[in-house]
Amino acid sequence: MTHTEIVVGVNRSAAALGSVEWAAKRAARTGARLRVVHVIDEAIRATDNAELLLAAQSHGQRILDEALDVVRRVAPDVAVEASLEQGDTVHVFGDLAESAALLVIGSDAEGSDRRRTTEHESPKRSRGVRGIRLAAASAVPVAVIPSVDVSDRNRIVVGVDESELGARALAFAVEEARALGATLVAVHALPVPPVSDFGLGNQSPALIVDPIDYEHIGRAALERALDGIDLAGLDVDHVVVVDEPAFAIADAARDASLVVVGSHGRTGIARLLLGSVSHGVLAHLEAPTVVVR
Repeated sequence: MTHTEIVVGVNRSAAALGSVEWAAKRAARTGARLRVVHVIDEAIRATDNAELLLAAQSHGQRILDEALDVVRRVAPDVAVEASLEQGDTVHVFGDLAESAALLVIGSDAEGSDRRRTTEHESPKRSRGVRGIRLAAASAVPVAVIPSVDVSDRNRIVVGVDESELGARALAFAVEEARALGATLVAVHALPVPPVSDFGLGNQSPALIVDPIDYEHIGRAALERALDGIDLAGLDVDHVVVVDEPAFAIADAARDASLVVVGSHGRTGIARLLLGSVSHGVLAHLEAPTVVVR
């Protein structure tokens, strides 16, 4: 990355100050500058109520002051500035992050039941809409930080496939694992094999791909994705799962200190949508998660 600024958004959510601490520690480690931002929603200005706007500005400044206190406590040597912005949150952060290395936000998702109740159910957690919207709109990697204590974890989970975006996510995760001395958990997931009757309707019994063969296919794909990657000195776990990728990554993330996934990485209208995997992972946060562009 050529940019050296980390933008971190703060509000009154439970995860906000935790996201500031996470960003401050990363800034101290990488030598990046830190910019702490609170956005006053455009709807407040639209009321044309000067008293309400003044109250929002005062409230926002208190939030920024609390965030700066966290930075000074956690990383006193990090260069930091704070700014109070007005407008649509997604657009404001999208513009600010264009010249940054990373956008960091606290998640608005609630707690989960840790894993699916059955093989086919997702963990019970709110969707974390704010994180999903900002990750979709950002042109740079976005870190979404939930209110989860990961201080006793040291495993970086990365969703791996053979796409260009998957390669970027893998490169990011490898760099993090090396810098932090963490175990790299490379997860390649294949959706449950489809049942097919080859167009013969009910006249032919359904045929199912042998799960053992399917897992073999997945392991070969994972090995191809890792081929040529410098993994020297790293502790690497290879995980191949026959499951929906978002579920597989969320399950692996239960003991992770960080999760890394790829997004669509496109521009224009398509940039406003996340891929199903990154969307699913952000909707079921188990650990700080970085969506790589």
